[in-house]
Amino acid sequence: MAEVPMDGNIEPARLRLIRPIGETALFRVIGVEDLIADRMGQYASRSAPDRIDQARILLSLHPDADLAYLERRIREESMGDYGVEDITR
Repeated sequence: MAEVPMDGNIEPARLRLIRPIGETALFRVIGVEDLIADRMGQYASRSAPDRIDQARILLSLHPDADLAYLERRIREESMGDYGVEDITR
């Protein structure tokens, strides 16, 4: 587990603190937008062609995703090569 999620590219306000049932400790979870952006970064690297399908599925499961933030994060992770439109077609 990384000390700084996603190499510090995530806005701290977007991290969620989660307490598992029956536990006292909290842990940080990144939002779906950052998960999608990570998949698109992997897809952009050309080493994981199936990641675009994962990104599309994640977005379809979260229709309330922040699309403006998602656009920015996908552009960052893919070096500007991809955006939200690439997973909504």
